[in-house]
Amino acid sequence: ARFECEYTYTIYGSGDIVIETHVVPDVDVPFLPRLGLQMQLPGGYEQFTWYGRGPHENYVDRKEGARVGVYSGTVDEQYVPYIVPEENGNKTEVRWVSLTNADGVGLLAVGMPTMEVSAHHYTTGDLTQARHTYELVRRQEITLNLDYAQSGLGSASCGPGRLEKYQLKPEEVRYRVRLRPFSAASESPMALSKQVVGHARNT
Repeated sequence: ARFECEYTYTIYGSGDIVIETHVVPDVDVPFLPRLGLQMQLPGGYEQFTWYGRGPHENYVDRKEGARVGVYSGTVDEQYVPYIVPEENGNKTEVRWVSLTNADGVGLLAVGMPTMEVSAHHYTTGDLTQARHTYELVRRQEITLNLDYAQSGLGSASCGPGRLEKYQLKPEEVRYRVRLRPFSAASESPMALSKQVVGHARNT
């Protein structure tokens, strides 16, 4: 099993970076759990704001009760303490997301046109290895996921598995994300997300 991945970084004088990801999966599985980008941010960027479905966690097959809007909270508040730690806190149909510090300075990520997003003080490995919530040790760093998509959750523990229409198939994918440092004191994430940078249109 393997994934052929090509990343193209386009850097603009405005400080914007557009990352184009080209993925060709070569795996013999019916669907993928998720496909996307992941990065680590230093601690301190605790204010998490997004324009997408919310305010609670939502997935492609669990989003009808989550309206599209601008929501905000801390990174810690995005964690959902399931008895057995697992994937949690995802947000779908996200147009943009920002993480800022106490001074309002931070990182803006813009979907082109949308993405799925989550942020935690735990890594994916932390959530996979822990068998109980008390075994998780909060990290100072923040793990930010900017996903092309995730498969739905289904309800196999007490019902049917995920429907085929909510499965992320192992197919060739190209997607783009725009990153930009900004200050909330002088710049609006909403306005910045609508800017056209070079030829990198958001829609």
